[in-house]
Order: sequence, then structure tokens, then C-alpha cells
Amino acid sequence: FRSAGYETAYSGKWHLCFDLKDPSTHGFEILTDKNKDNYDARLAEGAVRFLARNHEKPFLLVVSFLNPHNICEWARRLAGMKQTLNCGEIGDPPPLDQLPPPPANLAPPKNEPDSMTLMRKGYHASEMFPVGNFTVQDWRKQRWGYYRMIEKVDAEIGKVLDALRKTGHEQNTLIVFTADHGECSGAHGFNQKTVLYEESVRVPLILAWQAKTSARTTDKLVNTGIDILPTMLDCAHLETPKKLPGRSLLPLALGQSVNSWRDHVVVENDMAQAGEVDGMRLSMEGRMLRTERYKYCLYSRGNRRESLVDLQSDPGETADLAADTKYRDVLVAHREILARFGREHNDPLVAELLAGDVKPIPFTAQPSPKPKRARKKRNA
Repeated sequence: FRSAGYETAYSGKWHLCFDLKDPSTHGFEILTDKNKDNYDARLAEGAVRFLARNHEKPFLLVVSFLNPHNICEWARRLAGMKQTLNCGEIGDPPPLDQLPPPPANLAPPKNEPDSMTLMRKGYHASEMFPVGNFTVQDWRKQRWGYYRMIEKVDAEIGKVLDALRKTGHEQNTLIVFTADHGECSGAHGFNQKTVLYEESVRVPLILAWQAKTSARTTDKLVNTGIDILPTMLDCAHLETPKKLPGRSLLPLALGQSVNSWRDHVVVENDMAQAGEVDGMRLSMEGRMLRTERYKYCLYSRGNRRESLVDLQSDPGETADLAADTKYRDVLVAHREILARFGREHNDPLVAELLAGDVKPIPFTAQPSPKPKRARKKRNA
């Protein structure tokens, strides 16, 4: 975008391995400093200042808010740990009768793969995720905090949108709203991310363009990781490099018909936060295949390493169908789609995971690494 004559600016959380101080490595003017107090409010201020400028060129502005990421810290606080919230406090939970209900799928799925049962055991033993002893009431407090953090960031988003309206550029600006991952918030006994359940892998995606888009949804399978950039390039009438694997979502947002669309989405996950089991570090990877109706998952450890869920009849993923003989053909069909994806996208792990009609791979724990001395952090 900068090469095409755009002003390009970035405000907020930076999660990439580029030197922030060297724009030649990432192409953005950085609008926020590293001050972490009231973080989202500060980055909204930076974005508002940028929008208030006299823009002679078109602009690309990325505003990377942190909340509701503070929900990670909130769980530790509920567990009795000392923990600050760097986007601002949210107060204390109200009485029980004013708390939101727990998720309907708080329990593990019926016939859950032992891969995930094992991961939950390590996850719950980690001080990073102190939810192993959470009661139903604790999960309700957790969800109350999550909603408060969503409200806080929603107010900051509102400041940016108000500033855009005041500039008069709202009608020629495409707004893309999305996230990097979801929050389990109690689903199947997990919080945070790094699992392939819907609450973690499904993220919001809203495309809004004043006077061009109207309120609608689509049932097309969208991959936010690869589709957003082609969408932005399409909107800006810039050439989309042929090597990009995604496709523009602009026709869908504008209500136009499309002749064909993908029939599946694959999610790759290195579940690095699996924790420890019996004092040993658990290593786990996984692949998820989503088709129109079903979700198929495959894991790198365990005796039962596959899962299959009918999301049409069971959106909460409460029962695993991988071992149900009535779904054998569906299971095999999804294996074949994932195998083809692995070949087409040079993913050797897929072939390894599918080898021998999915043979059991027993869990082999690895010794936990010795603590390292603190090192000076790089800007990343």
C-alpha cells in the first residue's frame, strides 16, 4: 500500500518480528509508544490524531486493540494471583444472580479424543491457566469479566469511528473488523486459545463501507488469515499478487453473487500452551478441517487422535462422532480432503498424522526446559 502511494500507519499491539524503529522493514508509521497503562485508550488517541490530519493521499490505518485480551489476566486474578489489567480496571463481579450463565458446553465432549483430554490435564496444571479448580460460579465471573472488557474496547473503537466520520472520509473508507483468535471462556473447561474448538478458532469478521454495504451475513467459508489482504487490495483497485492463496470477500460484502467458492477451510495449530503432564512438557500439534456441515480434527499425540463433529446438529461440539460407524464414510472423506490440502500446500505434518490410517501415537513427554536467565526483550 505504501508503494502504491498510500499513507500507512499502525497503532497498537505489534506481534510481528520486525524492528518497530525501522519502517523499511514493515512499511508503517508507528503511532503509539510502548506505555502499557490504559493501553487501548492511548492507541485510540493515536489513531484519532492520525485521522485528524489533512490527508492528501489515501490512507491505510491499522488499529490493533488489545482488549478483550485482558481476560487472560482476569482468570489469574480470579484464582487469587496478583495481576494488573493494562487496559484499565473493570471493578468487582456483581452478586451471583447478576452474573451471566455458564456456557452450555462447559463439560468435555462425549467421546472426546484422549489427545484433548491429555492436553486439558496439562493445561489445567499450568499457572498460566489456573482454571483447573474453577467452579461454575468462577466461570460465570470469568464470562462477566469478558463482557466488561468487550464493552471497554467497544468504546475505544467508537472513538476511532467517530473520528473517521468527522473527517468526511467515511464514504470512501472500507472498515475491516476482525481478531486473531477467539476465547473459550469456559467451553469444555478451557479458557484462552490454542485449541481447535469453535470458541477459539472462530473469530468475528465485519466488512463495512458506508453507502455500499448493508447488513447481511454469508454462509460462505471464509479464512480471515488469507482473505483479508486480497479483499483490501480489491477495494483499492490494486493488483493482487498471484502467490496469495486467499480471495477477495468484497463481492460477498456488496451482496454480489459468486460463481464458485471454497468448500473447506483448514486451521493449523501448534498447541504450545499445552503445559505439563506428570512433570513433563507436553508437545501437541493439530490440524482442523471445516466443511459446510462437519469439523474434522487430527492431533499429533494419543491413541484416539481424531474428532468429527456435526456442527449443524451439534454447534456446541458436545459429542464426538469419529468412532461412530454410521459416520465412517464422512470421516474418510474428510481425511482425504485434508490429505489433499497437505500435498497442495507442502504440509508434511498432515501426511505424518494421517500415516497408516491414523495409527495411535502414544504420548512421549519431554523434560521441561530449565529456566533461563532473563534476557533483554527485542521490539517484536
